[in-house]
Amino acid sequence: MDHIEAVRTRAAERYALKQMTPAEIEIFEEHFFTCQECAEEVKWISVFEQNAKKIVGKKVRATPAEFVTVKALDPSQDTDVTLRDYSEHLILEIPLPDENWKAKHISLATGAGTARFTMKVPEHQLSEGKVHVMLLSKELDPGRHILTLVSDEGDYLEYSFNIKLE
Repeated sequence: MDHIEAVRTRAAERYALKQMTPAEIEIFEEHFFTCQECAEEVKWISVFEQNAKKIVGKKVRATPAEFVTVKALDPSQDTDVTLRDYSEHLILEIPLPDENWKAKHISLATGAGTARFTMKVPEHQLSEGKVHVMLLSKELDPGRHILTLVSDEGDYLEYSFNIKLE
């Protein structure tokens, strides 16, 4: 490998970032040890990578991503749900009124009535006596939301919850 080929293939960068195959490493090292320019580039890329890891490491939150779970939503009252900036998902557990109540669809709307989604309830959840819904936290605006569970017969239950951001 000559210097022009090393520059064209970004060999120094790929070498420093460990993105080369063993064969490429061997070929580049033959050039690298005789080329001051490539040696300097590998050195500066390595220094940059180490410093970047130090800087990013200081800004990384110690708190891991969070799944917020709300168990047993009650249709007779609003439930407050607090989401933090590192909350990834909101998992809602919706108990069915009795074993004969068969949910067909579930839908989510904002308090203002804007529909967010409607989906069929998976059959396996009906045998458990409850329905689980997982929502992406970043897609939920603060305020009131309403989950509506609709049965095969057209009966429905509404569960409301209030999203608060912290």
